[in-house]
Amino acid sequence: MSAPVECPMCHQPTRSAAARQRGGIGGRCWRKLRPDQRAAIRQDPARFRAVLKQPVPVAADQLPLEEQEPS
Repeated sequence: MSAPVECPMCHQPTRSAAARQRGGIGGRCWRKLRPDQRAAIRQDPARFRAVLKQPVPVAADQLPLEEQEPS
């Protein structure tokens, strides 16, 4: 068994082969990512920081934050 790798997002040790294939990102952090972010990281795990900085796509029926009602 190989040595644990530290997750670059939460800095917790990861031990699975799947985590190593996706750049060391652990399962808990992986589940928090959007599907488009996961796909981009699968293509190039070394670019995960750039992928995380991408803006969230706006849906056609989504209101801008300024127009939302206060909670």
